[in-house]
Amino acid sequence: MSDITEQAPVSGLKFDSNGLLPCIMQDARSGEVLTLAWMNLEAFKHTLETGLVTFYSRSRKQLWTKGETSGNIMRVAELKLDCDGDALVARVLPEGPACHTGEGDCFFQTVFKNKAVLSEVEGAPARTDGWGARLGTLMDDVRTLLQERKATLPEGSYSTYLFTKGLDKILKKLGEEATETIVAAKGSDRSELIGEMCDLVFHLMVLMVEKEVSFEDIRRVMQKRHRSDEAKASPDTELKVSRPVECEPLEKRLLQQLDPSLHRDVTRALEVMYRAHKGQLRDGGLPYATHPLEVALVAVEDVKLRERDEIITALLHDVLEDDMETTPAELTDKFGEKVSAGVVLLTKMYKRDGSPKELGLQRYYQGLRTAPGWVRAIKMCDRVHNLRCLPDSGRSAEEIAHYVKESRAHLLPLAASTTDQRLLRAGDLLLKELYK
Repeated sequence: MSDITEQAPVSGLKFDSNGLLPCIMQDARSGEVLTLAWMNLEAFKHTLETGLVTFYSRSRKQLWTKGETSGNIMRVAELKLDCDGDALVARVLPEGPACHTGEGDCFFQTVFKNKAVLSEVEGAPARTDGWGARLGTLMDDVRTLLQERKATLPEGSYSTYLFTKGLDKILKKLGEEATETIVAAKGSDRSELIGEMCDLVFHLMVLMVEKEVSFEDIRRVMQKRHRSDEAKASPDTELKVSRPVECEPLEKRLLQQLDPSLHRDVTRALEVMYRAHKGQLRDGGLPYATHPLEVALVAVEDVKLRERDEIITALLHDVLEDDMETTPAELTDKFGEKVSAGVVLLTKMYKRDGSPKELGLQRYYQGLRTAPGWVRAIKMCDRVHNLRCLPDSGRSAEEIAHYVKESRAHLLPLAASTTDQRLLRAGDLLLKELYK
């Protein structure tokens, strides 16, 4: 769930005759307009409750949370109602492209240009962030143009010819350009090699548009590999903080099961976790830090969550709730927005923002219901370990019965109607603990 710290009473919403209201999504950082979609009252309320943009699909006649299938969720920074009450702007932090085509926004088809006016904008000082950034901007412009060509198929365009002929033709040309690049590389004409490389990159971008692969998709994979290479080049995995002695065997067991390329980032997460839970104890008297380690072990060993962000989120799932000095911004800075968003979803944020407990819990469970499968799986691993610890917790039979009842009501449904094998494994574990 998102940390909703300020919310004015909503009145004056004017839905059209179909019960709908247009909502424009805008990047909260850059101000760029991303897309336009529609909300009904239920979608509007769901957006407020979860902090994730939710729309109403006019074709499917149902609600849909942006990014629920692609993973490109849009976290709401601010919702603004216009002066007439009949349109909304959602200022968001996007986690990936806004458009289903892979473009950063849906407005990439230019239908009119006033060059005289544009010259006033484009006459701004040149970029100073390096040749690589300039190439990236140019390639993004070319890909956007290719996306337009695919949609409009203008006569006489080479890209129209390729898109009309289809995938086999595109792959044939890509193979030819790759061969010509290799031949040029064996020669001594540098200008010829550069030209062949440009042809190869162009045809690769045509394939990207044909298969709806975005530069953001490639960036994510490249960044992941870069982090892996950094970890191998920087084997500094020694903790810079002390940990409770009871945690040492758990920590060793966890690291032994992970790819060595993850050790550096996981160790950094352990440092944040140990600082956040320093001096805290579980009901049974053990250091609290043993709990997130046990949760991560359940996730890795039993549920098979093995990705970097999944493991780090499991280790940090309680840091925002138990340590007010740790912030979502810090987690984003150290581990990325995916980890930060996952930890926020796993945090009862009413403990931080002062919301009423009953309302806060309602928002918390609603947020979990729409969370990515891996986040729901971590929550189940968390509850599995808590249930295993209940006999030694010192809690009364009545308290234990209430906890079990709450788990059945709110957490078992998180694995309902899913084909995600890891989420199903987490659900089976929880089911066994609840009905021992």
